[in-house]
Amino acid sequence: MVLCQNVEQHAVKMMVELNRMKEDKDHCDFAIEVGNDVYYAHKNILSAGSDYFRAMLKHDTKESRESRVVFKDVDSECVKICIDSIYSSEIEFPDGKMIELLHVAIMMQLEGIKHTISDILVNTVTIDNFFSTRNVGDIYGLDVVSSECRIFLQENIMEIANQAGFVSVEKNDLISVLKSTKAKLWEEEKLELSLKWTETCEKKKEYLYECLEFVDFDEISPTFLQHLLENNPTIRNDYKLNKLISGHLQEASVELVKTTELIILFDEETDCIRSFDPVSEKITKFHNAGFRRFNCFTAIFLDLHVYILCKGKSVYRLNVQRTNSKWQNMEDMICEHGTDPCSVSLCGSIFVIGGSEIGEYRIESTDVERYDPSVNRWFQLPNKPTPICHASLVSLDDSVYCIGGFRDRVQVSSFCRFNPSSSEWVDLEPMRYPVFGCGTVAVDQMIYVTGGWSGNEMINDVECYDVTSAQWTSLSSTNLCHSFNTTYLIGNWIIVVDRLGDSDCIEKYNLLNKKWYSIKKEARRSFELCGSAMVKV
Repeated sequence: MVLCQNVEQHAVKMMVELNRMKEDKDHCDFAIEVGNDVYYAHKNILSAGSDYFRAMLKHDTKESRESRVVFKDVDSECVKICIDSIYSSEIEFPDGKMIELLHVAIMMQLEGIKHTISDILVNTVTIDNFFSTRNVGDIYGLDVVSSECRIFLQENIMEIANQAGFVSVEKNDLISVLKSTKAKLWEEEKLELSLKWTETCEKKKEYLYECLEFVDFDEISPTFLQHLLENNPTIRNDYKLNKLISGHLQEASVELVKTTELIILFDEETDCIRSFDPVSEKITKFHNAGFRRFNCFTAIFLDLHVYILCKGKSVYRLNVQRTNSKWQNMEDMICEHGTDPCSVSLCGSIFVIGGSEIGEYRIESTDVERYDPSVNRWFQLPNKPTPICHASLVSLDDSVYCIGGFRDRVQVSSFCRFNPSSSEWVDLEPMRYPVFGCGTVAVDQMIYVTGGWSGNEMINDVECYDVTSAQWTSLSSTNLCHSFNTTYLIGNWIIVVDRLGDSDCIEKYNLLNKKWYSIKKEARRSFELCGSAMVKV
């Protein structure tokens, strides 16, 4: 019959007793000398816990014969910690000596300490200590640390590029970042990063064009290219590079002057983008780029791209000139504006003002911010004097006009103008009724306001504000009631598209005969509309 003890309890008891014997120098038969310090231990225990000591004591070595070993150029405290860990498995990390401890642990072939320190390095890597952590991983052959640092570099490259150590990034590392999907870089950042890296060292300039092979210039905003040509010294002083950037800018500019204007419709049912030609009333498939994962959003066209602004500050961009283009994750907005950020384009920038909804809550906000594609950044502007939610925005000349919305949970008829150059807000003659979720469009010096919610019902009213005379007038009503609609101008037509619905929710107004038309019955399609934008293709 075999009697079994509790293995764990027995092992712990033995280790505690052996550690006590070491501390009391009881039956110790080996000495480890570090400078003036001497640590006593047992040969059998050292051999069992460390391959380094096993190899030393197994053979007829000087250390084995003299029962002592002398360590030089190592930290005495770290040596003691390593010896203690063999007896107790506990590791007490000395302040500021982790690398010294790692050095001793690797020398003694203590894999447990090595792996523990590797885990700590991986879990504590930051932008500030990235380069020192990576160097430790490379010097000591910590494959896990080196691998995780490569991933960290890909995921945080733009911040790391601002560190002094960026000069030490190798070409292969940078190209891995440019190729990586984990980096989530938009093409402007790839170009900017390649230029910045080659500027850190004269020798790296020969690799610039190799890096640029991984930059898709067709996805870059023309205003960004123009900004680089005017402001980047490397491009200005390098004839070949200047010619390359200028050529891509010229190609992009040709795309910009295309005059075919269409309205794109986001069909949530099929997760594809359709196009609507207001003249022929033809609705066709436009692009396969899925968008359903973005949930609620506002769409707006700028340069060659459709931008969608989402709840949670997220921003995505799609080049509508290319059938194979994909959504790019752009820089987040600075402020939270809700599920349908109130936005408008003006003078080559996107402006977002106030708030909308998140679930059952309305965000009444004074936040104002601007996106500048020439530098690919959002900038917070001075706040609006009064908070607003679900306002409608339209741009005219050099100003943004803000119409209606909610304030203090009450619908308002307010109407004001914002001048981005002076950050000045001016209150104008209010509308004759409170409204939110209306559509707006500017035609010459006239601002048209269509539908929306007034009180507890959708309306089909159409109001027009004459900027010159500063007066409101009522026009013929739409055939249908519209809410949360977007209104566009294409040729002689004003087109109203509800944010939710199908082709039945589209109407158009002829500016010449001043009549509203629903789209022809044969042109109607059944789909689940969740957004729209006007584009040039």
